Amino acid sequence: LFFMAVVAVFVREKWRYKHIAVRMLSLWSRPTLWCLGIKSRAEGLENLKDSAQALLVGNHLSYTDVLVIASNAPSCFVTSTEVRDAPGLGLICRMAGCLFVNRKNRRNLSNEVSELQEGLQKGLKVTIFPEATSTNGEQILRFRKPLYYSATRSSAPVVPFVLNYRKVNDEPISLKTRDSVFWYGDMDFIPHLLRLVSSGGVEVDIQFLPPLQVTPESDAGQ
Repeated sequence: LFFMAVVAVFVREKWRYKHIAVRMLSLWSRPTLWCLGIKSRAEGLENLKDSAQALLVGNHLSYTDVLVIASNAPSCFVTSTEVRDAPGLGLICRMAGCLFVNRKNRRNLSNEVSELQEGLQKGLKVTIFPEATSTNGEQILRFRKPLYYSATRSSAPVVPFVLNYRKVNDEPISLKTRDSVFWYGDMDFIPHLLRLVSSGGVEVDIQFLPPLQVTPESDAGQ
């Protein structure tokens, strides 16, 4: 955080800073996963090589998702303004170059989509979680479709990904152990983090699927 604060002082241009922040987040993600006892394995990385810009879209189960994704696919994450304003966590997200959306204010949605579109056009990969929140994986929530327009309006490919937490303490993840990893609902961050660190180790797979090509006309009439 200190290093990124120094960078923020000298790099005032918004998108240049985000490019640096994305690279730094990716660089520090692997040692952070190691410190948390998380082993990750990635498949389909070849699906990320054809374009510098892409909208990455997938499931969301925990704050550790960000580290798993960033360690394999450096990208700018989209999260809520509530997270931005949260003590501690908000500062980390701002330093990491996140983009923020206010899910309660639909009147500003067009401006937020335009910001995501600009990020893609500036050559960034942008990651969104279309359910707009983390879950325990039991069901799929309603997708927030408007953020997809950032891809259709910039002709950036959409790359789906799937996160699968497989083991906790060398045992297949179960209803009993999943809450050591999954962070959702009204769980408190610090107690959960302590539980995660003491869980005995976690194994997670991430698979990047073939990109979906879109066109600027794809959201016409929506």
